[in-house]
Amino acid sequence: MKSPADLLSIPRKLQGSVRRPSSNLIPALLLLPSDRRSDALLFAAWCRLVDDIADNQSLELPQKQKALEAWLLALQNKKDTDEDLPEDFAAIIWKHNLDRSLLCEIVLGMMMDTERNRYATFADLVIYCRRVASAVGLLSARIFGAQGKNVKCYSEQLGIALQLTNILRDVAEDAAMGRIYLPQEDLERFGVRESEVLGSIPSPQMTHLLNHQAERADSYFAKSELAWSEMTANQRRLMRPARFMSAIYRDLLLQMHRDRYDVLAKRYQVSTIHKILILIRVMSARN
Repeated sequence: MKSPADLLSIPRKLQGSVRRPSSNLIPALLLLPSDRRSDALLFAAWCRLVDDIADNQSLELPQKQKALEAWLLALQNKKDTDEDLPEDFAAIIWKHNLDRSLLCEIVLGMMMDTERNRYATFADLVIYCRRVASAVGLLSARIFGAQGKNVKCYSEQLGIALQLTNILRDVAEDAAMGRIYLPQEDLERFGVRESEVLGSIPSPQMTHLLNHQAERADSYFAKSELAWSEMTANQRRLMRPARFMSAIYRDLLLQMHRDRYDVLAKRYQVSTIHKILILIRVMSARN
């Protein structure tokens, strides 16, 4: 992982300068041809880098904002040479014709993490989810070589489903940083006080609140499934990495549901063996 000071400047190259992607992403990208896999890993490294800026507890707020603003400016100032961006990152932007507005949306999502730690309504939260997850999915699909209306819909809906699942799993972890992603309108609706979330205090009301969030995630998984059913066989083949991620996060959601959302005391994860079984299932599934 880069030191706090290193995060304040844009590196000349991303390769080798960013900590490894998540353990869920590595097996997903094994489903790609080697050239697309290396590009997807580099894109994931960039996503991890801007996320590290937003989450690093050693950086002051003005430092985080300045660093993220520098990335935003570099992406917006399109030049033939893209001299303000890392060489290898600029190369995959041009190679895959990545939508710079979506790259900017990801940075704006990270800026939301530095500027706010509460969301008044679910509609507000969806904006955040679209930026930090759906935009990533749309750009990843482009790198995978998948295009089309149903691919776009699948990426958008799945991104929201994955992020809502993340938020549910990480309630206690986020609360430790003073963040509450559960919408304020829902806390009020279910009679849960902020102090209960920040203190990780379980209650029947908290369980009902968390169940409500899980149902929302389920609804977006269902929307993504509809888009998947309408894809062509080739689109499904190209989108297998996203299919793997979907299976992993649906498993997490099911685990939490079975435990009645014991997220305040337990960190949920999918075992390595189970990931291997999911990978085999995705690889062997008929299109």
